[in-house]
Amino acid sequence: MFSYVHTITGVVALLSLFISSAVSASEPASLATCVACHSKAGVATNPSWPNLGGQHEAYLAIQLKAFRSGARKNALMSPMAANLSDSDIAELARWFAAQPVVTSASGDDALVEQGRNRAGYCHACHGMQGHPVANEWPILAGQNADYLSSQLMAFQQGQRHHPLMANIVRGLSADAMAALGAYYSQVTKRD
Repeated sequence: MFSYVHTITGVVALLSLFISSAVSASEPASLATCVACHSKAGVATNPSWPNLGGQHEAYLAIQLKAFRSGARKNALMSPMAANLSDSDIAELARWFAAQPVVTSASGDDALVEQGRNRAGYCHACHGMQGHPVANEWPILAGQNADYLSSQLMAFQQGQRHHPLMANIVRGLSADAMAALGAYYSQVTKRD
């Protein structure tokens, strides 16, 4: 009787431990660095900043490492990322990638159709609906319109560096960038 009760108690304790660990993921210790701007769910508190929830884990890690090293410069992000360890970056990327994508729909409604017509250049890398196949590339669908248009401008002005993006945005006007931001901000479907 003693061993039977002990065995059942042990099995129940192990199952409880397994279930509770599967249901609730613990927050990364370094999450406090991010929440003021991106919230725990990865939803930006300012439309000029990116939503991180549901973004590709590999992309997030690459960008955080670029901010940390100075390869990608940003007055707010560079100091925040400066003291993150590789482990912190991996945990944060995993955390935000696991959060649901929130569609911001933050662009000018009058520009959405124009943005849809211009998005053909984006489809090859970012997918027909803003969800790229490569995990190293960002998901554009649902992102903040202001953030997207400012990043396109940053590529055009050489503040961000990527050879393909520099060529794609070379001839885009600020209005075209705003239209692309408006379009992608309201896209919700996956390919």
